[in-house]
Amino acid sequence: MKANLASRRVQTVAYRHRSANPKDENFVSKVYYNSRLEETIATLEQKSRADFSYWNLVDDDMSTIVTRVVNGKQCTELDFCGNKFTCKGISILAYRLPNNSTLKSLDLSYNFLRDSGIYLLSEVLLPEHCVYLRKLVLNKNGITNDGVKYIATMLKSNHMLTELWLSNNEIGNDGIKQLANVLIKYNRTLKLLVLSFNVFITDESADYLVEVLERNQTLVKLGINNCNLSEIGKAKLRQIVNTKTKFKMKI
Repeated sequence: MKANLASRRVQTVAYRHRSANPKDENFVSKVYYNSRLEETIATLEQKSRADFSYWNLVDDDMSTIVTRVVNGKQCTELDFCGNKFTCKGISILAYRLPNNSTLKSLDLSYNFLRDSGIYLLSEVLLPEHCVYLRKLVLNKNGITNDGVKYIATMLKSNHMLTELWLSNNEIGNDGIKQLANVLIKYNRTLKLLVLSFNVFITDESADYLVEVLERNQTLVKLGINNCNLSEIGKAKLRQIVNTKTKFKMKI
């Protein structure tokens, strides 16, 4: 791990809450405060890269991150790999992200977004919200075919995203079919697609991807290793890749 979790200093600050009812005079409320996060944010340069990977961050940290890092420091790259963010945290991010022209790279790998979080993230990346993200990394988030459907819908009209990482999820052939349809008919922006370690992907997906490689000239990198493709399925993909120049595939 990049950070020692034992060194994470999170406090709850207690204060007496004034109530209209005298009987409630001893009521105590608690405010979440992550001193380590606050101290680190203070050292960040404006429009820099912020690396909070494996910090054990939780949803309660997201408000501070959005206010001070995304909007305040206007960071261009955010790495939140290996934390504990869920749909709740993503809802905070998605609410505040529209009209952000600074953030270009977002890594949320190894969190707990699941399909509900992917829906919120996909919605905010629709063109009308004016978010100019180029790279989105969502490895290991429990994403199923339903989550991929939301991503595919977003890619249909999003013409900013160039890299999409979806490794180590629960994506199957139906999800790949959704992605393939968009990449064949609509999207001409995505250059890199990583689907590695999705064990529900079989030879049926190889056929979908072959058609993508035949008809989409923008995609130049594909990661499809450690899925459940047979040697026949792999051979189909290698055959079409050999006809393309400057195309890289990991299989």
